Amino acid sequence: MNRTRSRAWLIKAVALFFLGASVIACASAKKVALRQTSAESAGSFASGDYGKALDSYQKLYEKDRANGKVVSGYREMIEEVKAAGDEGWSKGSFASAQGAYRAILDSWDGFSAIAPRLTFKRTDLENGLRDCRLAVCERQFRQELGAGNYAKAFTIYQAVLKDYPGDKTVKTSYVKGLGEIKAVGDKALAAKDYALAGKVSGLLLKNLELFEAVAGKAAGGGLSKEELTEALRACSSGLTNGGLVEYRKGNLESAIALWDDLLDFDPANAEIKKAVETAKAQLGKLKGSGRGGERSGRSGRGAH
Repeated sequence: MNRTRSRAWLIKAVALFFLGASVIACASAKKVALRQTSAESAGSFASGDYGKALDSYQKLYEKDRANGKVVSGYREMIEEVKAAGDEGWSKGSFASAQGAYRAILDSWDGFSAIAPRLTFKRTDLENGLRDCRLAVCERQFRQELGAGNYAKAFTIYQAVLKDYPGDKTVKTSYVKGLGEIKAVGDKALAAKDYALAGKVSGLLLKNLELFEAVAGKAAGGGLSKEELTEALRACSSGLTNGGLVEYRKGNLESAIALWDDLLDFDPANAEIKKAVETAKAQLGKLKGSGRGGERSGRSGRGAH
C-alpha cells in the first residue's frame, strides 16, 4: 500500500515538474517572441514602413491575444504611428502623414478589440486622410494658379471631389478655389487685360454646370452665367476694337496678336478669323516685298 502511494506521489511530482518546466519554457518563448517583435516593429517604424511595423505586432497578437504585454505593445505602436502621421501633417509632409493614417486604417479590423483603448477614432484617421488630400490639392492649385495654368488649376480638385462626394469640407475648398480663379479674371477685366479676363471667364463659363452640380447654384463665389457672359462680351469687344486700332495704324502683327487672344476663348468667331486671315495675307505680302517692317497705307481696308 505504501509502495502504491509512493509511486502515485512520484508520478504526480514528475508531472508537476514537467508542467512547471513547460510553463516556464512557454513563458520564456513568449518573452523572446515579444522582444523580437518589438525590435522588428521598431526597426520598420524607424525606416518609415508603418504598415510593416504594425504587421509585426498583428501577427503576434493573432497568436497571443490574451497576453497583456503583447496587447500593450501593439497599442503603443499604433499610437506611435498615429503620432508620426500627426507630426508629418504639422510639418507639411502630407505623403508621410497619409502613409501613417492609411497603415492604421488598413490594419483596423485586425485590432478592433484594442480600438476602444486608443486615444483616437477611426473617423479621425479618415478625416486626416481627407485633409491631407485637400492640402496637397491646395498646394498644387496654388502652383498652377501662380504659373497662370488656370485650366489645370481648375481640374486639381476633381479627383478628391469624386472620392468624397457630398463632403462639405471638400466642397468648401473647391468653391474657394474657383472663387480665386474668378478673382483673377475680375482683376484682369478691371485692368482692361482682355486676353486674360476672356481666358478666365471662358474657362469658368465652360465649366459652370460642373461647378453648380458640385456646389449648387446658390453656392456664391460670384459665378453666374449672366456675369460671365457679360465679361466675355466686354473682352471680345475690347480685343476686337484694339485689333482694329492696330490694324488701321498698320501694326499688323499687333492686330493679329490681339485677335488671336480673342480666338483663344472664342474660337468660333468667324468675323475675327477672317480678319486674322486678311491681316496675315497682307503681312506676308509686305515681308515678301522686303517691306515687312513698313506700315501699309491700305491697312484700313478689308478687316472690319
